[in-house]
Amino acid sequence: MPKFKLNQQISLEALKKMFPSTDRKMLIQNAMIAAAFAIFIFLFFVPILMQNKKMMDQVNNFKWRINQANLKIARIPQLTKEKEIFGARTKQIRDQFFDVKDADQLIGIISTIAADSGVKISASRPVEKPAELPPPFSQMYMSRSYELIVVGGYHNVGSFINKLEHYSKNFSVHNIQIAGGEKNDTAHQCTLIVVAYIKRMGMA
Repeated sequence: MPKFKLNQQISLEALKKMFPSTDRKMLIQNAMIAAAFAIFIFLFFVPILMQNKKMMDQVNNFKWRINQANLKIARIPQLTKEKEIFGARTKQIRDQFFDVKDADQLIGIISTIAADSGVKISASRPVEKPAELPPPFSQMYMSRSYELIVVGGYHNVGSFINKLEHYSKNFSVHNIQIAGGEKNDTAHQCTLIVVAYIKRMGMA
């Protein structure tokens, strides 16, 4: 094979002289084989690598879901206990509201509390505008209000109001007005509004 200098311009004729015909054919064949092999690698292995990456992502996602599920399963006893506590507290609060069937007995209940406190109810009437409850409680509960005039000793009136506010069911007392007189007088006239809170029908 003839020698050539690096700084010498290589012409097509010089290349033909440098590489005999057989060498050129072999070079072309080798180049074609290399190109075919590269194409094979690209078409065969690249999709496999992409598929493997997709599968790994799916596996990692599946592992994450399993971990999340295990965390939720581990919290089930705690959540169950919290649900029981919350349910018991909710029931306790709801039991403090009067049932609908008790609505007609409210005056009787108030009269019994008054008698136990040593005061007498001299007058009572329903108040047309009941106490308003904010939503969503207004959908579950309603109120019934009464204006009362009671007569009794100063401390007896105070005992009556205290017993109403600490009754096992929900009473609230508003607009208390006690007629003039000394605290040690045997009888005072007191005007007040008593509000009872009642569960609506179907909200047992």
